[in-house]
Amino acid sequence: MFEWWHWTVVVYALGAVAAVDALLKSRTAQGTIAWVMALLLMPVISLPLYSFFGSRRLHGYLKARRHGDHSLSFIGEEIQAALCESRAEPTPLTQALIPLLRVPPTSGNACRLLTTGPDTFERIFTRISEARHYICVQYYILNDDHLGVELASYLCDKAREGLPVYLLYDEIGSHGISRSYLNRLKDAGVQVSRFNPLQLRNRLQLNFRNHRKLVICDGQYAFVGGYNVDEAYVTGDSIRDTHMEISGPAVLACQLAFTEDWYWATQAVPDIQWQTPRKDGNCDVMTIPTGPADENESASLVFTHLIHKARHRCWLVSPYFVPDQSLQVALQLAALRGVDTRILIPEKNDNRLVQLAMASFIEPLSRCKVKFFSYRKSFLHQKVILIDDEWSYIGSSNLDSRSLRINFELGALVQDKDLACDVKAMLEKDFANSVPTQVPSHWWQIFLSRLSRLLAPVL
Repeated sequence: MFEWWHWTVVVYALGAVAAVDALLKSRTAQGTIAWVMALLLMPVISLPLYSFFGSRRLHGYLKARRHGDHSLSFIGEEIQAALCESRAEPTPLTQALIPLLRVPPTSGNACRLLTTGPDTFERIFTRISEARHYICVQYYILNDDHLGVELASYLCDKAREGLPVYLLYDEIGSHGISRSYLNRLKDAGVQVSRFNPLQLRNRLQLNFRNHRKLVICDGQYAFVGGYNVDEAYVTGDSIRDTHMEISGPAVLACQLAFTEDWYWATQAVPDIQWQTPRKDGNCDVMTIPTGPADENESASLVFTHLIHKARHRCWLVSPYFVPDQSLQVALQLAALRGVDTRILIPEKNDNRLVQLAMASFIEPLSRCKVKFFSYRKSFLHQKVILIDDEWSYIGSSNLDSRSLRINFELGALVQDKDLACDVKAMLEKDFANSVPTQVPSHWWQIFLSRLSRLLAPVL
């Protein structure tokens, strides 16, 4: 008969086995140390957490996800052929990214900056209403409030016209969506699916989230950026965000990202076209889909590379700034070589723990002349990077561990001086509504920020 100490031995033995597993499979040194110490010292608490968030399930997920991506390789081959005539000449900045991201940069695109919620969704709804062939919609947060109902109305109308209409939402981000809302869409003929369905616990886990925001109309127009479907984005000035409309060959790469996500969620390939869209402008665009299924840590590599390539300007905007070591070093070196290096963050964050952790990065980066600004007018949610007067990144990825390693994200890197000028003017207005960020000075502020920083890998 087992005594209590027998159970204690068993639990600590299981903790030791799990610690070895974490040592072999965790993706970062900080994460490895945290898991190993927790599993060895507090196995009763940490074993259930590790079974839910830990690397064993991570590797199973990645294996299944990559298998799905390989199953779609024939589409990737079609895209490579279709983009051949629109492929942009590699630059020193994009050369290293081509093998990392699979799809090359394309020329002949037009990009339109969208800086307010009403303008963004008015433009999206216009493109949806004009669609003649198919529509693909993907959001992390989809609410059935006034804005969500308006989106559903447009999608239902197009589905009733006979167009294939696809709607993919993240089940965690959209946890409050009602069954009646989804049934209305399905009854009209909209094909609706959720990413990471909770009942498939043997295949998926809550730790992974699809954070992408994407709308595609007829393979000609794509919308990427930070806006979710929530009426807070279109009423008043409660949220500051940025989106971008792309038209041209780069839309094909956006379609590939959507197709991979749709296939993973449904095991079906959407009925969409893969002909090369007409050239519509002078922008070179590189679509940047990243996620935990990547062979490399693509997001961190991309952003680190962008910072290293900056020569006179490197402006970054992120609501959640909890960078990994490579990003910190890149920012410090950029500022030290004379680059105007600025980071814009919200004055008040919607996540108190993240705000505390963010504070711990300000002092060491400020010592190297990195300038921090806190946006005061509203909650800052945009994810934007401006490199020199030529390169702009707009997308869904925050500069934190979750976006860099755990979430599925999507953005676009654009080489165009006119767009960069627009982004610069936009950010100058944002800086005008900001104040220099205060470095934590009281001992308790420093203590709390550094304590919160220990949780950086999971924030």
